[in-house]
Amino acid sequence: MGRPFAVSAHRLLAVLLLALLAAPAAAAGDYQVLGVEEVTLPGHLVRTDWTVQAGDAPVNRFRMHRLLRGGPQAPRGALLLVPPLSNPFGFYEVDEHGAYGSSFAAFFAHHGFEVWGYTYRGYDLRSGDCESGAVDCAPMATWGIAATTADVLWIRERMGEVLPGIAPVLGGYSMGAISTIGIVDAAPSGWAGAMILDGGLYSDDPAIRALNAGYCAGAEAALAAGQVYDGVSLPTVRLIARLAAAAPDELTPLPGFPPGFTNHQVLVFLLAVPQPGPLWPTPEFRRCDGSVEEDEFFYCSDDRVIAHSLAFFDYTDNRSLADVACSIAGDRTHTDDLDAFTAPVLLLGGGLGFGPLDDDLEHLFTSAPVTRVYLPAYGHSDLWFAPHHRAVLESEILRWLDGN
Repeated sequence: MGRPFAVSAHRLLAVLLLALLAAPAAAAGDYQVLGVEEVTLPGHLVRTDWTVQAGDAPVNRFRMHRLLRGGPQAPRGALLLVPPLSNPFGFYEVDEHGAYGSSFAAFFAHHGFEVWGYTYRGYDLRSGDCESGAVDCAPMATWGIAATTADVLWIRERMGEVLPGIAPVLGGYSMGAISTIGIVDAAPSGWAGAMILDGGLYSDDPAIRALNAGYCAGAEAALAAGQVYDGVSLPTVRLIARLAAAAPDELTPLPGFPPGFTNHQVLVFLLAVPQPGPLWPTPEFRRCDGSVEEDEFFYCSDDRVIAHSLAFFDYTDNRSLADVACSIAGDRTHTDDLDAFTAPVLLLGGGLGFGPLDDDLEHLFTSAPVTRVYLPAYGHSDLWFAPHHRAVLESEILRWLDGN
């Protein structure tokens, strides 16, 4: 995946850090680097984090990350990962046992890839910041796929300065996969590949389109009324995960559930039961297949579900939800140029997740070699939260990378 280079990775890292620290105002366009931190991690890994300001609004701040294995070896290739909705790059660094070296990001770093990543705008907001006026959150109305695309393309430019001649593979899970579609649609050239890991932005199915048309109308109406963020849903998800971890068999203190529901059953209900709303884009959509009555997930590991659920931000921007729903309903803003993308594409999805959209999405990549891996019994998150995720996720991706 690209041409190796002769200068050591640490040498290039030092050069880049010096350049950014010495002249942060020299960042391209409206972007300015505010700070750089380096962290040494288990397994001879080094991660560098850049805090970046996009324009003048304080809320328009995101992070860029670079994870690599120590030593003088040339990289095997470069990945640029976009996380799920309202998650940091740290989503890809989570291991349910706290073993960093067993995380998704570390797996690929240990296999010789430079792993770069993005953390969405809003990562530093805390509950109450928007509601109290402590932070002006009005610019969140302009976020969504367009803002993510601009930020990620800026990161790709920085990668090009550090890794000349190495085109990155772009990819991500869930909203990271959705963003990948929008990004390669806006900028089809300059990539070594695209990994679309259970995410979709297009459907020909009339029932799915009609379902999302309703979500689209509701989301656009909320935005028009000034409701640019949701500050309730994600803290609630974290609370449900904490209760399930601390006292799974105790009756839930949360209102609205039937008598006798335990904390763990609430977690299963949240992930395994299809519900109406823009986060459930198909009629049978569920995150982890399971049974509330049996109080279990069929494929997801409780520990992995809980560990990843705790990574959510405090806020979601409603522009992102509108972009997804309106695109699936038929808006082609973020899918109208996919035929210009020529690098290899991996479509990896579950039958109870975004997998039903993959057939239609594949037909839009008319110029790209597409590899499709379809797991009909899996929900949206079953690949990620399965105890055997190495076999069905990381190893599957590695085989595809090696084959391209």
